[in-house]
Amino acid sequence: MSLTLKSKISLLKKLDFMSGQKEDVFHFLANLENEVSFSEGEIIFKKGDKGGAAYVIAKGCVQIHDQEHVFIELEKGKSFGEFALIDTDSRSASATAKQNSILLQCTQDQLRLVEQEFQIKIIDVIQTALQNMKQRMLVKDLLEEELTRQKIQIEEQKKELETLNATKDKFFSIIAHDLKNPFASLIGASGYLLSSSNELSQEQMTNFLTIINNSAKQGHRLLENLLEWSRMQTGMMSWQPEQVDLWDLVNEVVSLLRGSAETKQIHLEAKVDENLSAFVDSNMINTVVRNLVSNAIKFTPNGGEIIVESRQSKNFVEITVKDNGVGIKAENIEKLFKIDEQVMQNGTENETGTGLGLILCKEFIDKHKGELLVKSEINKGSSFIFRLPMV
Repeated sequence: MSLTLKSKISLLKKLDFMSGQKEDVFHFLANLENEVSFSEGEIIFKKGDKGGAAYVIAKGCVQIHDQEHVFIELEKGKSFGEFALIDTDSRSASATAKQNSILLQCTQDQLRLVEQEFQIKIIDVIQTALQNMKQRMLVKDLLEEELTRQKIQIEEQKKELETLNATKDKFFSIIAHDLKNPFASLIGASGYLLSSSNELSQEQMTNFLTIINNSAKQGHRLLENLLEWSRMQTGMMSWQPEQVDLWDLVNEVVSLLRGSAETKQIHLEAKVDENLSAFVDSNMINTVVRNLVSNAIKFTPNGGEIIVESRQSKNFVEITVKDNGVGIKAENIEKLFKIDEQVMQNGTENETGTGLGLILCKEFIDKHKGELLVKSEINKGSSFIFRLPMV
């Protein structure tokens, strides 16, 4: 196929940068133009190639692409390549003939000849237009980048708000429901003692005093956890790590809770290495051990066993609180440490709880850059293991 002069002029008028030129300019340029052919699948130019020419399709179809991704397919009368018409610019994408194609090629050198012949400026106008286009593209990219950044920030803030909302709901749930229970028992039992103490036997008095004592302990433990948790959330909890004797810390907690274990005839024992120590905040780790042992007592039936043991390596120290209690369902293990999840399960003596203690344990261990793990099997027991890095 050989293009007529008239066809060439018609195709040249498709080029945006030639808009507004006189007819004799198109006539002169048409006589300079190259007619180039490409077979199906043949590469016209590749991304990164040097520029210097624009093309108008006289016949066939051309794909503009980046590797395997096709941006657009262009057919007869469409132009492409103008973005790198100036030879100092490289191609920003590749072009391949989808079909056998004939193109009218307009080069920068040909345009220079037109400028000299008619004393007009085409190249400078193209450069200005391309610079403006590049600037707009740069601004567009920057805007898209900023919008993406803001979208990510909004998503992060949304998640933070959801967590804060769940925290608030948990907080009010504890105050409105869980904290009320031990005080209800205290008020009920003490009120009955106050009005009927002269009519009660020694055994009945002891039973009511036990209820009062247990309710007071439950309320006190809950208030301790609630206070520590709220301080942790507001960043008011002090962080004072030091070299701590873990044998002494664990045995102190076990001694304090042995009375609660004995009430349920549970064998509670510490098997911790006498030389065990770590660089930790003693108050936080004390709270962790206390909560884990208290939970084990709650979910271990009468006559059960709880062992607190240790393991040490070059990289970490590990404390395990192991019981032979009721166990935890596999689907509930991940929920134990999430503020927005609730795992409702009473103890073997119908003891109640908020789940706040375990959440607090997780936050304290995370603060130490440690790890809190759970292994459990229904009706066979649970092991709560926390690992602390050796400093």
